[in-house]
Amino acid sequence: MKRLPRLLLLPILVMLMAGCASAPVAPGCTRIGHDGQFCLLPPSSLPSVSAMHLVTVQHDGRTDSFMGQLQVDSHALRLAGLSLFGTSLFALDYDGHAIHKQPEQINLHGELLISMLELALADPAALQPRLHNLTLTLAQNGTTQTRQLFEHGHLIARIEKTGDTLSEARINIAIPLAKLVVSMTPLGAAGGSP
Repeated sequence: MKRLPRLLLLPILVMLMAGCASAPVAPGCTRIGHDGQFCLLPPSSLPSVSAMHLVTVQHDGRTDSFMGQLQVDSHALRLAGLSLFGTSLFALDYDGHAIHKQPEQINLHGELLISMLELALADPAALQPRLHNLTLTLAQNGTTQTRQLFEHGHLIARIEKTGDTLSEARINIAIPLAKLVVSMTPLGAAGGSP
């Protein structure tokens, strides 16, 4: 039986942060926080990218790593998780209408994972109208961009992206309430394929 990396806990923990939600979730949207919602963008609204990253997840005193292959084009956003030995762990495919996951029985909340990726990658101007009861702030310092997602003044997520191109970007996603940090380092910058 394959052991799945702790990154798969990310969507579960974000969901737990939601607590008891008050308003129903709109079609095509995902709950983030208590009553915040983010409505996914179609892949055609995202920048094109094809990249392989070393993904490191820190949670509850543990650190786990795996390889993440991300491909975005005008038709789909595809994410594959691979063990450090290259064994397939999971795959997500979002075509703008539905999210498909492999294996189907995996306990993976694809909507939340795709949401975090879109919040990290998309043009902030395209994100603003898709946020409901959430506020996104943006700061730029050289080649480092910091995005912070707030719900009623409370920090939900902090995303730092450093690099000139998405395929070479280092991305850190911190979710303070869950005490979770996900770091994505381009494999070329991590010293090559493990």
